[in-house]
Amino acid sequence: MDTLEDPILRAFAATAARRPLAPLVASPSRSWSAADLDGAAAALAGRLAAEGFGEGDAIGLAAAPGAAFAAGYLALRRRRAVPVLCDSARPTPDRLAALDRLGVVGFLAAADGWPASARAWDLDRRAPARQLAADPAWGAIKLTSGSTGEPRGIAVGAEALAADDAQLAAAMGLAAADRILALVPLSHSYGFASLLLPALVRGSLLVVAEDRSPLAPLAAARALEATVFPTVPAWLGAWVRLASAPAWPASLRLVISAGAPLPPETARAFRLRCALPVHVFYGASESGGITYDAEGGAAERGTVGTVVPGVEIALDPDAGRLEVRSPAVAETYLPEAAPELAGGRFRTADLARLEGGEVRLLGRADDLAIVRGKNVNPREVEAVLRALPGVDDAFVLGVDGPDGPRSLLRAVVAARAGGVDYPRVVAWCRERLAEHKVPRGVVVVTELPRTERGKLDRAALAVLAG
Repeated sequence: MDTLEDPILRAFAATAARRPLAPLVASPSRSWSAADLDGAAAALAGRLAAEGFGEGDAIGLAAAPGAAFAAGYLALRRRRAVPVLCDSARPTPDRLAALDRLGVVGFLAAADGWPASARAWDLDRRAPARQLAADPAWGAIKLTSGSTGEPRGIAVGAEALAADDAQLAAAMGLAAADRILALVPLSHSYGFASLLLPALVRGSLLVVAEDRSPLAPLAAARALEATVFPTVPAWLGAWVRLASAPAWPASLRLVISAGAPLPPETARAFRLRCALPVHVFYGASESGGITYDAEGGAAERGTVGTVVPGVEIALDPDAGRLEVRSPAVAETYLPEAAPELAGGRFRTADLARLEGGEVRLLGRADDLAIVRGKNVNPREVEAVLRALPGVDDAFVLGVDGPDGPRSLLRAVVAARAGGVDYPRVVAWCRERLAEHKVPRGVVVVTELPRTERGKLDRAALAVLAG
């Protein structure tokens, strides 16, 4: 693929030509225009060339919040290299171990989100046991979180990335005039699609917080009049629990939640406090956006909205497992392919059903427990537990027991105010659930552990549940 055949590079070139001096990435104290970003990317591409990196090289990319990630991405693609999107908050040894497993040949990182020159970047050559032969037509390699095992790569074509951007812009009503608040890291699939691509493709202003304090994003939103805020349920939950929250920025017209299920009570509390609905968005790293709630009430109904234009879904008739077809579906898993992802189709592990055109997620196929010979969906039990007064959140899973794998139900319950214990949980569940669905063990914590992406830390929860 020639660099100008890459649709993202082509769109950015048009953006830079149309409005070269307009801010493209900004915080309350500094900004880079499209021309600044173009120049930084060109200089960094020159350094990559001088150090021998180029076509077909898979190179890890990590950068602190700011303009650096965008510059690094453009520089790598101009060298026909394939960026491997790395979370800058992840410990470096873990990050490098994941890259070496994939066969990545280099690592590009910026500790400063606004690097002064190409020399401000750290650029290291890796020596993996088996080097990955990346296809230059891949626009990126995303990394899974590894919450249920070792992280693996997802190779996504540049055309698929551009298709996802176009489909989501149409569904969400995003435009060049939007100013999008960057709370979600750009390295995450969600942040890459809803933050970085709108900036590069349409010239939407990317609004960056001054620091990582919890309320810094809203200070940046006020200063730069942000209009769109993609965020995660954990942030919204913390916001609605504040006894005295700062005034919500009047410029924000669209609040989007993704990355994990948004509890209906959180969506309702946010709407009542801020006079804005939360629009839920459901997608996957392997397929891009799947559903979106344009109307703004789906989260309160417990659904994730309707199918994004350009996406087709099907439900496995046996289990209700969701399958996705779309121009945005990724190419393959790395380092090993898997049948779940191939030929423009992604078979998710999510169980779902259609309700009046909306999708309701019912849990994951690999979470089902078999108790006394009967299937139990832990998400059903969690919904009952969250209705128990004093419970803030709950996680239920099947653990191995005398009757076999995942034959016992255990619950981890978050209750900050206390007053919740095993007898109370069991009594509550027995009034509302069949006996085989009642948890046989309960661990009470103040807060459920989460990863840096805001997702539940399933490994830590499994240890808690024992």
